[in-house]
Amino acid sequence: MYKVVIIDDEPWTRNVIRSLGPWEKLGLEVVGEASDGETGWSLVKNVRPDIVITDVRMPRLTGLDLIQLMRDESIMAPAIVISGYEDYEYVHKALKLGVVDYLLKPVKPEELTRQLENCLKELNRNEDTGELRVKAEFPPEAWEKDFNKILNELEINISIGNSSKIDEGLSCLKTLISEYEGECPTQFIQIGIYYSLIGVWQRYISQSSYNKKEVLNGTGDVYVFGRESKLKDILDFIGNLFKKTIDYVKERESKKTRMDTDSVRRYIEEHYKEGVTLEEAADHFHISKEYLSKIFKNDQKIGFSEYVLMIRMEKAKELIIKYKVPLREVGAMIGYMDQAHFYKNFKKYYGITPGDMREGLKTDNK
Repeated sequence: MYKVVIIDDEPWTRNVIRSLGPWEKLGLEVVGEASDGETGWSLVKNVRPDIVITDVRMPRLTGLDLIQLMRDESIMAPAIVISGYEDYEYVHKALKLGVVDYLLKPVKPEELTRQLENCLKELNRNEDTGELRVKAEFPPEAWEKDFNKILNELEINISIGNSSKIDEGLSCLKTLISEYEGECPTQFIQIGIYYSLIGVWQRYISQSSYNKKEVLNGTGDVYVFGRESKLKDILDFIGNLFKKTIDYVKERESKKTRMDTDSVRRYIEEHYKEGVTLEEAADHFHISKEYLSKIFKNDQKIGFSEYVLMIRMEKAKELIIKYKVPLREVGAMIGYMDQAHFYKNFKKYYGITPGDMREGLKTDNK
C-alpha cells in the first residue's frame, strides 16, 4: 500500500478527499493529516509519504512552500495541489515545482481518481529508475534505547490484552519525552512518536490476522496534526486505540472459544439411546461438566438432563404413535434397559402411560 498524507486547513476539504478517494482499489492508504503547512512539513519529514495532497493557500506555510521544502530535501513524492479558481498564479508556480497536477474546489471524485492514478504512474517511473528515498532521523539517539524499550513493553501488553498496563506504559513514555524534549516537544518529535506507536498497533493487527476496519468499526485511526497538537492528546488518542483493539480482540476470542451448544445438542440426539450423561458429554468436548451445564442451560433454555429426557420421550411417542412399535420394545429402543423405569418417566412426562397413549390413538381413529 502506498502512503498518502492530506494537508489542508479546512476540515471539510480533508473529509471530502478522504471520503471520495478509491484508496483500497488503487492500493493507497491515507496515513496522516495536518491542518496547516508547518505541521504538514513535519508530517512529511517523518512519514515520508508516497503521495502528498496539499492545499495551495494555508496559514504560516503555503502548499507551494511545502513542496519547495520537499524538493530541497530531495523528497520527490508526487504532489497534488488543491486550489480555487482565483489561484491560477499559484498553480502555475506549482506546476514548475513538478507537482503532478491540481484539483479545483469543489473536489470531484473522478478528478481525484485521475490525479491519484497519475501519481501512481509517477511512482512507478521513480521505482524503475531506482531513486533513493531519504529516511527521517527518528528517534534521537539520546533516548532511543529507552524509547524502544517502552515500545517493546507496550507491544507485549497489547498482544496479551493487558489494558491496565497501556496507560502505565504511555505515562512512562510521556515522562521520558518530557525529560529530553521538554513539555512541548517539536511537531517532528510528536509525529515520530505517533507513528512509532501506530506501528506497534498495526503489527499487532497484522500478526493477529484481524481486520483493521472491523476493529475500528467505522471510526478513524488517523490523528489530524496541527500547531495546537499536544503530546498528551496524541498519547490519549493512541491509548484509546490500543484499548479499543484489546476489547475487540477479547470479544472475538471469547466467541471463538465459547462452546457451541448446538453441537452438544446434536451430540445428544445422536447418543440418547446410550443414555448419554453430562459427564460423558463434557469429556467428549474437553470441558468441565459444570461449564457445560451452565452454558447449555443459558443457550438452549433447558437443562442438559431435561433435554436428554425430552429427546427420549419424543422418540418414544413417535415409536408408539407413528410406527406402532410394541410397547414392550419401546423402552429398550430409546435406551431404557429397565421397563418399569421407562414407564415411570413416560407417565411423569406426558401424564399418561404408554398404554393409555396407544389406547387413545385407537379411540381417535374410531
